[in-house]
Amino acid sequence: MNKNILIIDDDESIIWVIKKALEPAGYKVSSRTRLASGLKAAENQPHVILLDLILPDGDGLDGLRELRASHPDIIVIMITANARMESTITAMKEGAYDYIEKPFDIEELKIVMDKAFTDLALRQELRELKKAAYETETPQMVGKSPKMLKVFKDIGRVASKDITVLITGASGTGKDLVAKAIHYNSRRSAGPFIAINAAAIPRDLLESELFGYRKGAFTGAVQDKKGKIEAANCGTLFLDEIGEMDHSLQAKMLRFLQEREFSPLGSSEITRADVRIIGATNSDLAEAVSQGRFREDLYYRFNVVQIKVPPLRERKEDIPLLIKTFMKNAAEKLETGDKELSHDARVFLEKYDWPGNVREIENVIKRACILSTGTVIEKKDLLIEEANSYSVKDFLEEKLKHYLKDMAKMNNSNLYDTVLAEVEKALIAIVLREANGNQMKTSRLLGINRNTLRAKIKEYKIEP
Repeated sequence: MNKNILIIDDDESIIWVIKKALEPAGYKVSSRTRLASGLKAAENQPHVILLDLILPDGDGLDGLRELRASHPDIIVIMITANARMESTITAMKEGAYDYIEKPFDIEELKIVMDKAFTDLALRQELRELKKAAYETETPQMVGKSPKMLKVFKDIGRVASKDITVLITGASGTGKDLVAKAIHYNSRRSAGPFIAINAAAIPRDLLESELFGYRKGAFTGAVQDKKGKIEAANCGTLFLDEIGEMDHSLQAKMLRFLQEREFSPLGSSEITRADVRIIGATNSDLAEAVSQGRFREDLYYRFNVVQIKVPPLRERKEDIPLLIKTFMKNAAEKLETGDKELSHDARVFLEKYDWPGNVREIENVIKRACILSTGTVIEKKDLLIEEANSYSVKDFLEEKLKHYLKDMAKMNNSNLYDTVLAEVEKALIAIVLREANGNQMKTSRLLGINRNTLRAKIKEYKIEP
């Protein structure tokens, strides 16, 4: 490893002493005498920065915060001739690696440097081990279609940049795999990857899951609990289904994204966390903003870069590759033995519309490999209803063709309005029934305004 050190200090004599001490030991040392030029020089990614606490054009602690936010991998060691308990504590809380007081002992400086570079080497080793484990144990995204190649390119572009990312796509498309790929190809890969699904946790518990709580914050809080954000410090937090957060929690998440600080429930103490946030949703957040269900400012905070994961029906050329991958996984991990698909089974799988996307095809293949007898998987082993293989378009074509001849003979048959009205009426009635008559839930599932839903129910005289 090249040992690159940057000194940001306005004391030329200190710079001379450090260079004289470290350069003979193989360290490459550069220096800047002002904070602004030092922060710019940090863009060259030195391994270690020696940062003075007081500089002519700024506060070293402010510089530390900026460095930790923009270059989390760089080790920052604070140096000062005016050490105080408060500044020492603050520097360590803000992420300084160590704190050395001037005039410092040269041997002590060498020891600190040796320890810093040893830790850097261990971090790199840990990063490589975690990446290897991810590549061998975590299901990988599979595809060679143009739309998936674009997703891979987008991941490559954003992984190294410490910015918030929004991943969109239908359920089962693999948004979590995109988030993991971003994390394990970023400078944060040695840190934790923590995932939380906002839709899977009751809204009144989600805040405590994210931010943690202190003992006595509420009934049942018998001890302090660390939240997911704090647990993800120096790593990545993947927040799935962000559209499910209520407005009060949205406000607290906005504050964290802006300030990188929060207060656990039951505490007024400010806690900072160096966490990259990746959000995901299967709903239209822009529509949620227009309806007042999601804060516009939070939407733009999340939507710095958006990666759209296509549904499987839009990349059917990837289906053979997915089938091959999942059958191989089943043989290796479930010990089902090598299997192959019959011609009818393969044709059926390639024509099927896959409303559950990649998750569905994985489960179908896994189940078929386990339950089928012999080495050939027949169509019947797939356990998918034939009717499900039709898309909405196929279904409507099939149903309408029986009536077109008769309706074509009629004057003013008004086929367009008649069919749209009947489909809309049936759709609203079905979803309303599935939602047990709950109009709020129905409007959310349909993606329409609640007042519009009420008007349609009245117009079509739909009984809940």
